[in-house]
Amino acid sequence: MPHCTNCGNTKTLASTLVPVNTPTANPPPYGLLANFDEDGSIDTMECQGADLDDAQKAFERPELYFNACPVCGSCDILWHV
Repeated sequence: MPHCTNCGNTKTLASTLVPVNTPTANPPPYGLLANFDEDGSIDTMECQGADLDDAQKAFERPELYFNACPVCGSCDILWHV
């Protein structure tokens, strides 16, 4: 199960690898977010900049994509595989 070593968040992680592609004045800070269930599997994903190919790759290998905590901003994510 992934978790942020700074704040302990295990529910939502973000990707700094996917740029935000939302044409608004106040875009979201991350292009891809994932919500995880109690087992550490992706429950849902929010794509604000990822195309379907990137989203599929992130779903298949989340430990390579989700590297930031949207709660505290830390990039110190620990993955237990």
